[in-house]
Amino acid sequence: MQVKFDGSPLEVKGTQPTVGDKAPNANLVNGKGETVALNDLFGKVTILSVVPNVLTRTCELQTKRFDEVTSDKDIQYVTIGRNTVEEFNQWNTENELTVDTLTDSTGDFGKAYGLDIELDGNDLLTRAVFVVDTDGTIKYVEIVDEVVNEPNYDAALEVAEKL
Repeated sequence: MQVKFDGSPLEVKGTQPTVGDKAPNANLVNGKGETVALNDLFGKVTILSVVPNVLTRTCELQTKRFDEVTSDKDIQYVTIGRNTVEEFNQWNTENELTVDTLTDSTGDFGKAYGLDIELDGNDLLTRAVFVVDTDGTIKYVEIVDEVVNEPNYDAALEVAEKL
C-alpha cells in the first residue's frame, strides 16, 4: 500500500487489517511506562487514533479533536505513535490534557497493523484511525491517503456512536 507525504509517495509496509477483522494484539507502553497489551483495552468501544508524531501540527490537531469529541461519550479513545513516553507526557502537560497515549517503541503495533513508514530516515506510523467494538472486532478503518491531512473525524465518530 502507498500513501503520500506532501504529494510524494511513501510505501506502507505490511498488511492492514480491514473492517470485520479481529483487532490484532500488540504490546505498547502507556504514559506510566508500563507495557500493556492492546487487547486488554477492548471490552468497550475504542477509537485507535494513530499519528506519525504528536509534536507536529496535524498530529496535534488530530489528538486534540478526538479528545474533544469523545470526552462526553462512552467511547474509549487512545492515541498511538512512535513518540516516547516522555514526549507524549510532555505534550499532555503543555496542552493541559490527559489523553491516553500508547508508545509503539518496539514496533509491535506497526507490524501488527501494517502501518510502518519511513520518513526522512525515521521509522514512523502512518496516520490512521480504527474503531473497535466491544468484542474486539474492527468496525471502521481509515488510513489517511495524504499523511499531512487530518482524518475524517465525523465518519469514525458516527460508527463508534452506533456501537
